[in-house]
Amino acid sequence: MSGHGDDPSLKGLSRYFNSQTDRGRANVSILVRMAGDSVDDSQLKGLSKYFNSQTNRGRANTAKATYAVFGALILYFTLKPKSKK
Repeated sequence: MSGHGDDPSLKGLSRYFNSQTDRGRANVSILVRMAGDSVDDSQLKGLSKYFNSQTNRGRANTAKATYAVFGALILYFTLKPKSKK
């Protein structure tokens, strides 16, 4: 059934990630592309050099910034003075 739709004999995750169906090959190639540093750092300019989804460093920086924002919000709401009504 190479190159055609879903293969009913495939079960579980192998139905979505395999080398026998078009959808399986597409899903595997997306995972491989997301996993590695596939872009040259000289192509990235401005903030995209530090915050991007194409390099491991960029993804790590994005995650750190997200944690920092949530931490700042938690600190703000826990430490702000209570209103006296």
